[in-house]
Amino acid sequence: MNERIIPRETVARHLSISTQVLVRYEELGLVRPAREGDVQGYEPSQVRRIWSIMSYQRDLGVNLAGVEVILQLRDRMSHLHHHLADLASELRSLVDEPESPDRSS
Repeated sequence: MNERIIPRETVARHLSISTQVLVRYEELGLVRPAREGDVQGYEPSQVRRIWSIMSYQRDLGVNLAGVEVILQLRDRMSHLHHHLADLASELRSLVDEPESPDRSS
């Protein structure tokens, strides 16, 4: 079963945390909830993000303020990575483009 939205209660149960913790993450803007019909929960990417938050706190001892900074940096790096990939693709297409007659002087 490939669910687009995983209910909050299911996420909490599988990660062994309370739904209040998830609501707190939402209030702090660390994760974005989603709604599909009557179901409020998270997309799979947000569940992975919740797992990361928990790992930073539990395994590294990072407080929520530190987690927020880490997530902001991670998001920024991801954005830059995608931007660089787009630029590289554009450059490749320009290099592979056959030379037009008016440019061959």
